[in-house]
Amino acid sequence: MGASISGLCTNAGEYAGEGIGHFFGAMRIDAFRTADEFKQHMDNWIQRFRSAKTIEGETNVLIPGDPEREMEIIRMKEGIPLLDVVAKDLEMVGQVFGVTIT
Repeated sequence: MGASISGLCTNAGEYAGEGIGHFFGAMRIDAFRTADEFKQHMDNWIQRFRSAKTIEGETNVLIPGDPEREMEIIRMKEGIPLLDVVAKDLEMVGQVFGVTIT
C-alpha cells in the first residue's frame, strides 16, 4: 500500500529509482488496542528480535530504526557530508540573507 501511495499516486514512477515520492501516515493505536497493551507487545517483539540468532558474519539482528540511530551518532560527531556544489549553493543563499555558513 505504501508503495502505491508514495510512488504511483505521486507520479514518482512505477519502479524503484525512477523518481521520489513520499507518504506519511498515522494511525490511532487505541482504535485497535489499548496503548499499554500495544507497548507491551512492541517491547516483547523488540526483545524477541534482539535475542534472535544472527546469520553467519553478523553480530546482531537489526530492527527498524537501528541503522538510522547508528548514523545519527556518526553524523552528530562527524557532521553531514555535502557535495561541493551543495555547499556553494548554501553559501550563496547565506550571502543573500546575511548568514555566514561555516
